[in-house]
Amino acid sequence: MNSLLINRYEVIDTLGKGGFGETFLAKDTQMPSKKFVVIKKLKPLHDQTDNLDFLQKLFQKEAQVLEQLGQNCTQIPTLYASFTEDGQFYLIQEHIEGESLADIGIINFARCEAILSSLLNTLKYIHSQNIIHRDIKPENIIIRKSDGLPVLIDFGAVKETMGAMTRSNGSTVSSMVIGTRGFMAPEQSAGRSLFSSDLYALGLTRSISYSSECNTSRTNFD
Repeated sequence: MNSLLINRYEVIDTLGKGGFGETFLAKDTQMPSKKFVVIKKLKPLHDQTDNLDFLQKLFQKEAQVLEQLGQNCTQIPTLYASFTEDGQFYLIQEHIEGESLADIGIINFARCEAILSSLLNTLKYIHSQNIIHRDIKPENIIIRKSDGLPVLIDFGAVKETMGAMTRSNGSTVSSMVIGTRGFMAPEQSAGRSLFSSDLYALGLTRSISYSSECNTSRTNFD
């Protein structure tokens, strides 16, 4: 990836790679503070040359959802921008300074309950907007350094867009199951996510965060 994206975002480091694309830490060179942002570079899983306009519309629709969620809930990252360039899809999001639950490791019961109780309120809002996160796990929960609150990152809907395929009759179907094995409810593994699927994953996250005996097979589908 170029070190300067659209003559604005200076890439500092690679945060992660997966089947859907890459995630970078960058500086916004057009802001006086040169604040850090997170860049998600996404790529379609299938050749969509003939349906690029359709995929762009689908991507922008999901980006609008992320924008709305971030504007109305402080425990969801703010979306600053979304755009396409050279057949690649980009999200520019707020960088949350802190550590993930996965990095923190085992925590005491009281702190775990406080974190997960706070996330229940976040999920209540998300579900009220008819949105399912689909990939709740310790890696996707950041404990924000400034106030100690948990922030939920990496929603699955945009990833699902990258796996979308258009049938001959014009209908759209997703070719991927979004989530992480070991945290997915049975119905989600079968390709039918429900609101309760998020609660199932949150319950498993609760267990693994304060019990060293919890052993899950954590294979990511991205």
